[in-house]
Amino acid sequence: MFQAQGLAQLGGRTGQGAVSRKSQHSTPTVAAAASAPATDAGDNVLGEAIRRTYGVGSDQTIRWGLLKSKVTPPPAKDGKAQTWQQYRKVTENDRQQLRDQFAERLEVIAYPERKRRRIVGIACGVAAVALGAWLVANDASPLQRSWVAPPLVFSLGFIDSSIQGLCTESWAGAWDVDDTGLEYMPSKDVAERIQKKVLKMYIRDSVIATALLAAFCFWPL
Repeated sequence: MFQAQGLAQLGGRTGQGAVSRKSQHSTPTVAAAASAPATDAGDNVLGEAIRRTYGVGSDQTIRWGLLKSKVTPPPAKDGKAQTWQQYRKVTENDRQQLRDQFAERLEVIAYPERKRRRIVGIACGVAAVALGAWLVANDASPLQRSWVAPPLVFSLGFIDSSIQGLCTESWAGAWDVDDTGLEYMPSKDVAERIQKKVLKMYIRDSVIATALLAAFCFWPL
């Protein structure tokens, strides 16, 4: 009888310890949650290239569409400097609201980066128009007129990316909701829906760019 009671008590303590250890391991930190993929939606060649180039779950993000940039957190409310981890912890509640909004709208780019991409797109558009005017003025051949393709494609791509809030980082299963660093999306369903939307955007932009380029190259001007 006493042995049975002792075993029961030991079993209870063991169970409590297991529950305690489980609860400790099931509550990841903000950094751990951001650096560990929640899904396999980014398991592809492009996603791997993005992860290797820009990093996910760190203080690195994408600026101006292509550039890798280190995030510099603003000072704390008391004016003291704070680390990226401290800033992310303080702003986690706000970021969670943004995650919910981005998941609902199927977007991956924060508004500051969207503004930067719009600037790049407009600049590329101006370059394409200027180059096209110069080519026409110099009686360029259809092949020479195709030189406007790079700035034209970049212009359409960057402007549409800024409007839609979409880009290739979605293929890594990642997004940047507040311009403070790439982090993994929490849901495979959301990631795949965003990836499909990105693919449609690129197909649409490719069709438009091809039509505009063909018209410019072969239309008698």
